[in-house]
Amino acid sequence: MPMIIVHAPDAAFDLKARRAIVGELTDVALECETLPKSPFVKSTVWTYFNLYDQDTIFMGEEEATTNVVSVQIFVIEGGLDSDAKKRLIERATIIFGQQLGTSNLMPVYIIIHEVLEENWGIFGRKADLVAYRTSPIDAAAMVII
Repeated sequence: MPMIIVHAPDAAFDLKARRAIVGELTDVALECETLPKSPFVKSTVWTYFNLYDQDTIFMGEEEATTNVVSVQIFVIEGGLDSDAKKRLIERATIIFGQQLGTSNLMPVYIIIHEVLEENWGIFGRKADLVAYRTSPIDAAAMVII
């Protein structure tokens, strides 16, 4: 149940591209964190896109000349081992690259923040990674009214 924050130039991704990224990135993150891809667990993965005007993004002292993307992924500490982190970084980079139409390595900065389970709250209580991992595959999605 990671929380993902994407920072990118406004022109980099239209709504269709953002939806494609979110779909693939959610599946990859859950797979790497060994969480079931149930409607419920998927509904606890929130992704935020922060889009910026091109003149607000710089590479060093100059305005950026390419679509630089940074992605912050917050996970519960212990939810990803070293291999899972490597897979998540590699696959997330590919997902963003495909949407930008580049097969070359692109400037995607991915930062994984590990948060102690006791410091992660959801639904008014402390998160429980084991409970999410063992939740039924057919658990209904969370509905907020």
